[in-house]
Amino acid sequence: MYNLKDRMTQLKIFFQLIFLLTFNPLFGQSVQTYKNPVIQGFFPDPSIVRVGDDYYCVNSTFEYFPAIVISHSRDLVHWQQIGHVFSKSEDLDLTHFWDGMGIWAPDISYHNGEFYIFYCLVQLKKDRSYNVRGNYMVKSKSIMGGWSKPVQLTDYGNDPSHFVDTDGQHYMLFAAGIPQGNGTRIVKLNNDCTKIIEGPFWMETEGKKAAPEGPHLLKKDGYYYLTMAASGGLFNGHHMLLARSKSVYGPFENSPNNPYLTQKNPDAENFHQGHGKIFSTQNGEWFTMVLSQRRLKGEIKGKPMGISPLGRETSLIRLAWDDKGWVIPQYGNPPMDEDVVPNLPTTPLSNPLSDDFSMPNLGIQWVFRRNPLFENFSLTEKKGHLRLYSSDFDIDTTLGRNLIVQREQSHIFMATTKLTFKPDTKEQAGLTGYYDTKTYVRLGLQRNEKGKYILVLEQCQYGQKSVLRTIENIKNKPIYLQMKVNQLHRAFYFSYDNKNWIEVGTLADASFLSDQGTPNWGFMGMMTGVYAFNRGTGKRIAADFDWFNIEK
Repeated sequence: MYNLKDRMTQLKIFFQLIFLLTFNPLFGQSVQTYKNPVIQGFFPDPSIVRVGDDYYCVNSTFEYFPAIVISHSRDLVHWQQIGHVFSKSEDLDLTHFWDGMGIWAPDISYHNGEFYIFYCLVQLKKDRSYNVRGNYMVKSKSIMGGWSKPVQLTDYGNDPSHFVDTDGQHYMLFAAGIPQGNGTRIVKLNNDCTKIIEGPFWMETEGKKAAPEGPHLLKKDGYYYLTMAASGGLFNGHHMLLARSKSVYGPFENSPNNPYLTQKNPDAENFHQGHGKIFSTQNGEWFTMVLSQRRLKGEIKGKPMGISPLGRETSLIRLAWDDKGWVIPQYGNPPMDEDVVPNLPTTPLSNPLSDDFSMPNLGIQWVFRRNPLFENFSLTEKKGHLRLYSSDFDIDTTLGRNLIVQREQSHIFMATTKLTFKPDTKEQAGLTGYYDTKTYVRLGLQRNEKGKYILVLEQCQYGQKSVLRTIENIKNKPIYLQMKVNQLHRAFYFSYDNKNWIEVGTLADASFLSDQGTPNWGFMGMMTGVYAFNRGTGKRIAADFDWFNIEK
């Protein structure tokens, strides 16, 4: 409960911000603002680097491929996906990684004309009976690649980051990883960043090994500032901590402002801020980009809680330095959902959502679940169509890889596709809202035991599959499938002409389609897209998707 002094301080900050957001005191003009998140949808664990006037951000991609998405901006508010670090299967094999495993928390840096990406690979069971981790590095002279072959630097730990000191020495920080230790470790690297030459050492803060996630170093005014994400729980406890030292190895003193960034406002739009990296613009403004969650009111197994269908997104938080040399959010804690735009030229950018499949390659928005089976899809066999051959296994197993999806980015949208598919029996192709193998909903076309075409609406909730509705007597002709999403409400439809729609079924409460609803690790976010599986028949039958359309 707030005391009176805290409340008065908050009110003062609030009214100062209202004034700032309403009027520019120098020119009497309205001030432009932005709203968080600035990168919407499943874009967690952001790391950012500035090169001249350009900013580049990388995010975790877990088991999805291509891996480690790269986004570009010139104003920190508008971001465009421009590529991936890994787009060739021979460079990264994700086929054996479980849901929510794979690539965690990559870090991007730039030094002497080269980009560096440090990342970790993790395979972890919830009871930690299986716990395999390792930190890796790749580099390139161009942000578009090609990237060097991965170099493994450790066989334990996670969340690595790269720091280059003013004397040119290279270091890697990383979280030690349970059960090795809840702390941050640091090693010195050779000039190529291919080998550890000193360490590891614990980075202690006041005698405590206390930096469980996302550590980064910044050198400013003679101090080494260690910023870290403190995990107090998967969904509710993330916040940012800060410590500093005159030595790169410490010991570090904690900031009196800790946690220097935390969301405690129950009426906020964005929660769970963490994994922040402090940086300055070319104009001397200070920011951090952090993961955050937009939450809807819902219930999981009868327990009320905030529901995050879109997963962990990326937000931009304005920072300042107090008179004692500690960083704080410019307008005080809690961090703002809306803020004044950076003093940078506004540069609008956009990312594709819809796709008419007329190009020889898939749009950059599309990803595969694990490495794709390239022989099972084509954009050239039937011009203007995405052809998916029904592959082995199904959507509910990690072995089923014939799934092409993109990130859901809005709580309200409509996805529509046109499908031509002539299965022999129970082979199925269709449209899905997908989280992982135990958490999804799908509308698929197949035949029943009598050989008749049917549509099947199925959900997998907490790992339990159930058929919600079956529509019989479907015509043997191209069919349109549609999913309408309105927050935690999902409705499915079909049509033969893209004009007259027939409702198949509705999920009145789709809270389980979220970070909080999966029985697996809730690290990702909802995806939507298309699939084709033979479901055990072994038959390879073409499913042709004419186009895929997203309307927000």
